[in-house]
Amino acid sequence: MERMHVYVTNDVSEQALAHIDALEGVEAGEGVIVGMGEPRPDEISVVMFYETEDGKGEIRIPFSCIAIADEGVVRASMKRTGGMIG
Repeated sequence: MERMHVYVTNDVSEQALAHIDALEGVEAGEGVIVGMGEPRPDEISVVMFYETEDGKGEIRIPFSCIAIADEGVVRASMKRTGGMIG
């Protein structure tokens, strides 16, 4: 399990990232989720772990919502753009 930086597509709202940011052990905002996690190709997602009163919780980020991840994602697509190039 590695500390991951997952850059999400525009399909993921800042409101959703704010809910994720409220979880203990995960930081999220401005299109990035940072925390301990691992890719799960069989589930077509990245799993991020957070702390709960009962132990550990998990959130799953579907590969289809990921633009770039720094660890282990086999398939990704870039959807966030800053404009046209060229």
